[in-house]
Amino acid sequence: MIRINLLPVRAAKKKESIRFQLTVAGLATFLVAAVSIAVYLIAAAEARGLQEQIASGNQELNDLTKKIGELSKIKEQKRIVEEKLRIINQLESDRTGPARLLRNVSEAVPKRAWIKTLRDKDYQITIEGYASDDEVVAEFMRGLEKADMGKVELEVAKRETEKESGAEVVSFIIRLERERPVRELPANAKGKKTSAKGKK
Repeated sequence: MIRINLLPVRAAKKKESIRFQLTVAGLATFLVAAVSIAVYLIAAAEARGLQEQIASGNQELNDLTKKIGELSKIKEQKRIVEEKLRIINQLESDRTGPARLLRNVSEAVPKRAWIKTLRDKDYQITIEGYASDDEVVAEFMRGLEKADMGKVELEVAKRETEKESGAEVVSFIIRLERERPVRELPANAKGKKTSAKGKK
């Protein structure tokens, strides 16, 4: 009986199987490493892109902050200029107001009337004087209304004798109520704002 020793064949097959398994494991390890490197490189590129976008966004934000600061300065300067103009206009109005008042009253006075006193206080003008009769007083009031100086009211009109000449005249007191200007209150005073009308 012939005996064949199969041990060397089995050992060779076993070595070949081990070699194949090592080759497969090596290839798998290489593929995993290659994929990992590729993923890392892609993630790094995306991270760099995001960092560049963040840096660009921060720069734009800084630019916008500077522009907003400049705009706030311009608005503040505009407010200061407007306030100065308002004060100048108010001073100009106060300077020319009495002259305009006297001119308007003198133009409205009829020939047979004369003024004794004229007072301008707290948006109320009081005119005291004399006229030859009631119709002249009425004519004077119509002239004041045409001058659009405010609401005209006759407070007193009475007949009396003029001391020096002894002539009979009408003594009158006329009041003109001017409208009070509505001025804006500061923002922190809103809510406490009250109407100026009705105050004397």
